[in-house]
Amino acid sequence: MRKHYLLLLSALLTTPLVINQAMAHGNTEPVHGGVVKIVGEYSFEMKAQGKEVSVWVFYDGEPLNASDLQLRLKVKGKGRKEVVTIPAREANEFTGPLDLAGIEQVLAMLTLEDGVSKIVGKYKL
Repeated sequence: MRKHYLLLLSALLTTPLVINQAMAHGNTEPVHGGVVKIVGEYSFEMKAQGKEVSVWVFYDGEPLNASDLQLRLKVKGKGRKEVVTIPAREANEFTGPLDLAGIEQVLAMLTLEDGVSKIVGKYKL
C-alpha cells in the first residue's frame, strides 16, 4: 500500500515539470537584442537601429523562412500614421528603412505562406 502512495506522490510532483515544458512555446528572450512579442505559437523580435528596423519571426521557437512571408508594419504616433512593407532579408529576418522617432505604437502584421492568414504583434514604444 505504501508503495502505491509513493508512486502516486512522485507522479504528482513531476507532472508540473512536464506541463511547464510542454506549454513553453516561442522565444521569450531576445536573440538579436530587440524586443520580443509572443502571439500564440509565433514570436516576433523587433529591433530599431537609427532609421532602420529589423524584425525576426519564429514559430514555436524555430525560425521561419522570411522569403515565404510578408511583413507590414503599421506605425502610429503624433501626427503620423502609415503602413510600411518591410522586405525579407535573409533566413527569418525582415529589414527595411523606417524611422521610429515619435512613434508610440507599432503593429507587426505577418502574412503567412497561404497569403490569407495573418499574425499581428503589438508593440507600445
